[in-house]
Amino acid sequence: MTATLEQTQSDLLKLVNLVQHGEEVLIASQGRAVVRLSAVPSSTPTNQHAWLARLRQLRANDATRKTGLAI
Repeated sequence: MTATLEQTQSDLLKLVNLVQHGEEVLIASQGRAVVRLSAVPSSTPTNQHAWLARLRQLRANDATRKTGLAI
């Protein structure tokens, strides 16, 4: 969807709602697209939990690792 600056000023909430539902909005000024509104990708809790578990594992491995060279 393309909207003018004037439409954006009067219908911002409507445009944000469209973006939240997957629509991409281009905002035009003087007949030329100058801004793109798009949704911010959400991080899934599953990815966050997996990342945190991996971080804990790396920290535990690092804490138990001996420093120096083994000869």
